[in-house]
Amino acid sequence: MQYTQLEIFTTVELGWLRDPTKRRNHSTATEVFRREHRVRRAFGKALGHTARLRRDSPETRTPDGKVMWIEAARALFRAANTTQACADAAAERDRRRAAGELFDWTRFTSRWQVTHTAVC
Repeated sequence: MQYTQLEIFTTVELGWLRDPTKRRNHSTATEVFRREHRVRRAFGKALGHTARLRRDSPETRTPDGKVMWIEAARALFRAANTTQACADAAAERDRRRAAGELFDWTRFTSRWQVTHTAVC
């Protein structure tokens, strides 16, 4: 409902009402950037659209009907997760080793007793 009143003005009048040079914080550099950015954004959107069309075409499917780029992304995700799992396991092993949880204290104490009781 906010824009219903704008329907009473013509496009030319709306352009005059929205004149960016009348704004308090108007900057010509900003206007130049916006103009160039509008062109670059339209070009990028067209590129993205054609890439999606090319990516999802029937030629880019595996023999069982799956989309190749999705399967490639899944494989990368799986590889990243297994790498992360291996890194987590190694970090946990290092933490336990540093905390002394992996050290067999019973073997150490029995050896110490055998070695040092014979000396005493």
